[in-house]
Amino acid sequence: MEKYHSLKQIVPSSLCLTCDVCCRFPEETSFLAPFFTKEEIGFLPTPDLPFRDDSPQGSKIKLVSHDEGCRCPYFDPATHYCKIYGERPLDCRIYPFALMRDPSGSVVLGIDTKCPFIQEHANDPQMSQDADSVRKFLESESIAKVIVSSPELIGPHQEDVIILHRLEKIDRAFR
Repeated sequence: MEKYHSLKQIVPSSLCLTCDVCCRFPEETSFLAPFFTKEEIGFLPTPDLPFRDDSPQGSKIKLVSHDEGCRCPYFDPATHYCKIYGERPLDCRIYPFALMRDPSGSVVLGIDTKCPFIQEHANDPQMSQDADSVRKFLESESIAKVIVSSPELIGPHQEDVIILHRLEKIDRAFR
């Protein structure tokens, strides 16, 4: 999706292709499964893949069994490649950043400490700059509209996600 192309990938691809964290989930109904907006579903090469539900806003992808848990059906565990990398949803594009609620219910941007790259680089000055870029991207008018119209993009509070920024513009839309 062209409106997402300005968002740069934070984690180097060479690390992503050796990681055992992304695109894998503990159970089939994991709240961490990627959410696809209706628009994003329309860009998929196989939009008839099973999604969990059919809401007007979009849906979480239906995960498939893999090893001791589940994985995204677009993830190839043999190569570690995403079959829809160029058309992956916003939910995937921002990772290792995450949209979630803080304990008070405010919408925040956090960074997932399960990501091996983040475990090593969370306190790097570059990470602070990257987080600010992602915050600005998410609060841009066109992307904030996507998030506000698809509140399922905002996950619940997670203890292992470090809160970085309150997303004022988006949070105000839900108050």
